[in-house]
Amino acid sequence: QTAINLADKLAQHGVKILGTSLEDLNRAEDRKEFEALLREIAVPQPQGKTATSPKEALENAREIGYPVVVRPSYVLGGRAMEIVDNDQELENYMT
Repeated sequence: QTAINLADKLAQHGVKILGTSLEDLNRAEDRKEFEALLREIAVPQPQGKTATSPKEALENAREIGYPVVVRPSYVLGGRAMEIVDNDQELENYMT
């Protein structure tokens, strides 16, 4: 879904997409592969991290610096996404 939406937006802005293989769709869906591709073609991207615990989320947020956008895994349409400005807001979000 994300790859299809991204391809549409790129085409609207004049970026040529020469056929989209299954491999490319999968690469667009895999965060690590997609980040590597963006680095390779010099497209900037906000810093991001994945956390599997509240402790790890706090460590990541402190490393990145507030404010941060947080969201649960595997949600569509931005549901449950929030911008948090400090440790307390992040702790509240995570509980």
